[in-house]
Amino acid sequence: MPARIAPPTPPLDALTTARRSAAPPPRSFADVINLWPSAGELAAVLDVEAVTVRAWRRRGIPAGYWSAVASAARVTGRPVDERLLAELASLRKGRTHG
Repeated sequence: MPARIAPPTPPLDALTTARRSAAPPPRSFADVINLWPSAGELAAVLDVEAVTVRAWRRRGIPAGYWSAVASAARVTGRPVDERLLAELASLRKGRTHG
């Protein structure tokens, strides 16, 4: 009887990408930022201070950075595009305060 041969293990980044794509899409700007291991890592990609990215968790990601965030997400297999960021901004505007 032949020995069972396990299928080859895909590279780590392929596994990580598969897990990320199976996750539900982000429901807030904070969720988008939390897709990166730290605010500092996203800040480094965007060439801004980490404190700025941390503030975006509360305030929202400014529209001028959506393209850069979407590009960084696309390169790393994160489920974020400019359309999603626009939808999140629209949801934020619809909230009532108080």
